[in-house]
Amino acid sequence: MTKTTLCAMLLSSALASTAFALPAMAQTSAPPATTAPSTSAPAATAPAAGAAGAFVASATTGDWRASKLAGVSIYGPDDKSIGKVDDIVLDKTGQSKLVVIAVGGVLGMGAKHVAVPFEAVTWSSEPVAVKAAPAPASDTTSTIPKSSPAGSPSMAAAPAKPTVYDYPDHGSLAMTVDQLKAAPEFKYASQQ
Repeated sequence: MTKTTLCAMLLSSALASTAFALPAMAQTSAPPATTAPSTSAPAATAPAAGAAGAFVASATTGDWRASKLAGVSIYGPDDKSIGKVDDIVLDKTGQSKLVVIAVGGVLGMGAKHVAVPFEAVTWSSEPVAVKAAPAPASDTTSTIPKSSPAGSPSMAAAPAKPTVYDYPDHGSLAMTVDQLKAAPEFKYASQQ
C-alpha cells in the first residue's frame, strides 16, 4: 500500500510541476508587446506561473490522478483482462516512463510484476465492449405486468454517471497474458 501511495504522490507532483511549467513556457515564448508608457499608477501584478505562491485552481479535462491509475485493468488483444496497473515509474523530469503490471495471482497475492514502456499501453476512457449474450425468449404467456417490487428502486431512478473521469477506464496491450507471464519479473532500482 505504501508503494502505491508513494507512486501516486510522485506522479501527482510530476503532473503538477508540468502544469506549472507549461504556462511559464508559454509566457517566455510569446514576443514582448510594445506599448506606450503609462502615466497612471502601476497595477499590482500577480506572481508568475511557477513562482512561489502560484497555485492551480483545478485540473483540466483529460488530466489523470495518479492515485486512480493504480488498479486500472489492462486488456490484451482479445479484450480479455491480463492484469492491473500496480505502479507507474517516472523519470527525473517527471515524465511517465514505465507501467508496472501485476499479472496472475489471486486477490493481489502471488502476482508477478512486469514493466512495459508507458507508450506501449493504449489508454481508453470507453469501457471494453462486452459481447452480449443472446436475449432470452420473451414470455408471451404472462399477463402480470413486470415492475419493480414495492420499495425497490427503479432503474430509471438510478443517478447518472459523471461524464468526466480523473482516470482512464482501462489500458490495452498488444500482448497476451502468457507473454506477460513469460516476461522477466520487474525489479525496482532499490531491489537490485
